[in-house]
Amino acid sequence: MPASGNRGPPDGGPTIHESLRDAENRSLDFPATERAAYIRAMVSRAEELKAAGRSVDDIKQQLPEFYRDYPHLFDTIQQPDYDRSSLQTMLALMDRMGAGTMNHHQATVVVGQRLAKKYIQPDSRS
Repeated sequence: MPASGNRGPPDGGPTIHESLRDAENRSLDFPATERAAYIRAMVSRAEELKAAGRSVDDIKQQLPEFYRDYPHLFDTIQQPDYDRSSLQTMLALMDRMGAGTMNHHQATVVVGQRLAKKYIQPDSRS
């Protein structure tokens, strides 16, 4: 049985470790700031198409490069309850990496801390 940190999500998607490895191995064809701007534009366009009643398959056809390059993100934003704040945080961190005020390791630590706080640390409201 795999260690709990290596289990994939209930939907059978990649584990966090697999996602990080894929991100590290993906070629970065353009700077972080430009990638963040591209992702923001594609997410906005996908949300517009979804709001207009377009099917997921139609949105894939309208945004083929986005679907090809960011399939997990594409699938996530098609969900009615996806966490927009986490996406905005990651894009802001990409902007900081592009500006040279943060490196990849620092951004990864910030994301990990926020996810741990959100999903792992006990609720102090009780």
